[in-house]
Amino acid sequence: MQKREKKLLGVMAVVLMVGAYMYVSAPGKPAPGAAATGVSKGMVDEVVKNIDQAKLTSLQAYRLGLLADNATSNPFYGGQGAASLGEDSSQDGDGPELVYSGYMKLGYKLFAVVNGVEYAVGDELAEGGFRLQAIDKNFVVLERTDGSTGRKLTRRVPLVEDDMDKIRIRVVKKR
Repeated sequence: MQKREKKLLGVMAVVLMVGAYMYVSAPGKPAPGAAATGVSKGMVDEVVKNIDQAKLTSLQAYRLGLLADNATSNPFYGGQGAASLGEDSSQDGDGPELVYSGYMKLGYKLFAVVNGVEYAVGDELAEGGFRLQAIDKNFVVLERTDGSTGRKLTRRVPLVEDDMDKIRIRVVKKR
């Protein structure tokens, strides 16, 4: 065995012993200097008191109001990377069926084909009351305002490719 291998085994043995000692001794107490993992009610009350005493601008107060109104206990609510105030409930099948089948670029203008009709960004769709907000090669982002609550709801419609539209080219080699 080489000298460096002996040193490496010695360091590993020391780490193993220290780990075993930490595992066996004082399992109920946190290590000195370790941060507490729980949040106490006093901490929450202190944060609320500080927010109430702070002088907020109208924009900050508006943002805090939105956060408070739309708060949920699920931290992963509204996922898939779409930034929105709410997800559209029509995705569950009770709204119009929307099919994004592709896009085309004419000069500097980009059009998305939704349900067989071409729409540019900002255009309102013929069904569902949606407005086209963004066009990507893999999806489109649609937005509409809920009439009862006034909230803006977004819907991300993925690209649906039809196998019948694909062009198949076969190369045949002559012998």
